[in-house]
Amino acid sequence: MNISELKFAKLLLLSALVYTGGCADNAAETVYTNGFIYTVNPEQPTAEALAVRDGVIIAVGGNEEVQAQVSDRARVVDLEGRMLMPGIHDMHAHPMEAGEKYNFQCAFPFTFTVDQIVAKLTECAAETPPGEWIRGGQWAMELMETDTVPHKDILDAITRDHPIYLGDSTVHAAWLNSRGLAEMGIDADTPDPQGGVIIREPGSMEPTGILVDNAAYNIISKLPAYSEEQYKDALEWSMRAMNKVGVTTVKDALTDGRSLKAYKGLDESGRLTMKVSTSIAWKMLWTDYEKNVRERADYATENVNTEFIKIMLDGIPPTRTSAMLDPYLPDEKHGDSFTGKLIHSPERLTEDMIYLDGQGLTVKVHATGDRAVRVTLDAVEAARKANGDSGMMHEISHAELIHPDDIPRFNRLNVIAEFSPILWYPSPLVEVMTQVIGEERANRFWPARALLEAGAHVIYGSDWPSVVPDPNPWPGVEALVTRRDPYGNFPGALWIEQAVDLETALRIFTINGAVAGKHADRTGSIETGKSADFIVLDRNLFEIPAEDISDTQVLLTVVSGREVYRK
Repeated sequence: MNISELKFAKLLLLSALVYTGGCADNAAETVYTNGFIYTVNPEQPTAEALAVRDGVIIAVGGNEEVQAQVSDRARVVDLEGRMLMPGIHDMHAHPMEAGEKYNFQCAFPFTFTVDQIVAKLTECAAETPPGEWIRGGQWAMELMETDTVPHKDILDAITRDHPIYLGDSTVHAAWLNSRGLAEMGIDADTPDPQGGVIIREPGSMEPTGILVDNAAYNIISKLPAYSEEQYKDALEWSMRAMNKVGVTTVKDALTDGRSLKAYKGLDESGRLTMKVSTSIAWKMLWTDYEKNVRERADYATENVNTEFIKIMLDGIPPTRTSAMLDPYLPDEKHGDSFTGKLIHSPERLTEDMIYLDGQGLTVKVHATGDRAVRVTLDAVEAARKANGDSGMMHEISHAELIHPDDIPRFNRLNVIAEFSPILWYPSPLVEVMTQVIGEERANRFWPARALLEAGAHVIYGSDWPSVVPDPNPWPGVEALVTRRDPYGNFPGALWIEQAVDLETALRIFTINGAVAGKHADRTGSIETGKSADFIVLDRNLFEIPAEDISDTQVLLTVVSGREVYRK
């Protein structure tokens, strides 16, 4: 923290203490003055001050104008010229998985080599009673292309006294040791599940220990469960981590019954520090999806919207499980005409889309390949014909590879393009994708400008803890503007023609997410009558080089008028 930041933090604390007589709880009325307030409201783009009463913004404008509308007892926060803007809307994250990983599991970053993973697991095995599961992650999918490929033998050499389950950085694969496979009942006679792959030894049916997509997902329910309080603790930890980097609203991109119950419990106990939308997992065997959908209203609260669904339609390019229009590059296993597979047939997806749309449920479909994108758009088009315009803005999750012919269909069908994770720049994972689909297609990832110019609604998701090390949105904002690596590790740009300006990027990260979350009338911009959901930054994003955006620090995060993070 530099001297200026320290001074601002002291002023915030002092203003709270003065008003409350020594307690730093929020005042009924608070005025934030002398700031550069970027509203994301085209009718009033900027302001100097705003006032909050009982969690709601009651005034936005000039300093004197706003202060005239509150009582003499109002708490006053001097922003000292700092930038205040709406909170970030992360519309694709996995808070439960992040909280479990970093609090209850053998966690390591996806940058770890196999040797480093072995060293970490050796430590965890020494601390874990024999017979208990060692769960952890995240190993990088890129390791599958190295000389030391993840294999059960590597884990067996660490311990045979513990079953091991390690999730990968894309949240699409798992790495188990022999004991873990045995306890899950997976052997050479186990068939691949629908929508999943058990990686086998060359020339045999013997599992290597790597499970992909539904092969990995289907065993989750067989792993030992945590307690209800641990689930709540995991979510609370993740929300605090997201608040710290400016996130005030999240869409849990794959929600099950334990998460629904935990979110409701947190809100009822006053521990929920953001607005939440839950995408309930659909037709996934590791959770009772029918029960979760049927009882979704029981878990809804003022701050938890349960009217969303998640469907997994394909996998990911590095494992050749994305559904493509054109074949992958040839290899020995797949030949020269392999285009990947859909988890659900086009007919089944269409049937489900029509049903769910008719029930008033917004569907987020995981579709990373251009064929999966097209099949999803076809399904939405069928739903529009069957149900009329339901008003549901269905989402294509990831939306990374889209055939040019399908880009105009997003606007025509009112389908949202959800960009996640933050990979719209040169990176090792993009390089791995290049190795399986070729440079021409890999250089067409995340066509942001083309979608926007076609009138599509684009939103942001971190996909944390998948691929990205933390939920920090600012590298994503920078990369959307520059299409260059915000961490400075890799040179060049990824499809620079698709870069957008900063104002557009901030809309994608704020109000566009609010629209997708069905609460743009409550949040997403700084306007009178909306919830006081905003952040204060250590810099004015419009006065710095684009290459410095990723270094942005959040000094204050406010949700419903409540200060949930202060640096």
